[in-house]
Amino acid sequence: MHDKWTLVYWSDDTRKSPIEAWLDELTKDQLKSVAKELLLLERCGNTLRLPHSRALGKGLFELREKIFGYRLYYTFLPNRTILLLHAGGKSKQQKDIELARLRLDNLNEE
Repeated sequence: MHDKWTLVYWSDDTRKSPIEAWLDELTKDQLKSVAKELLLLERCGNTLRLPHSRALGKGLFELREKIFGYRLYYTFLPNRTILLLHAGGKSKQQKDIELARLRLDNLNEE
């Protein structure tokens, strides 16, 4: 069995993570469902595929939570690290993808 991957949350210059804030606002059932997908991502890392995970191109991936329709956007970093860039519902999916991609682009420029 491979070592687990490590999940880290993107944070802004103030060290605050919008992903953690988003998770804090979920109900117990919503959080349980999202946590199940995150655990799967932690275990499987870059081998996780549809229906759980989908590549969006240029190093950006989407973790798909099915019950509530949430999406978590992430990328892979060295040393078996997964960086969660953004999260949201399907209703704002395109906007969320653009924001996640912007954060990823800024990360790649550093």
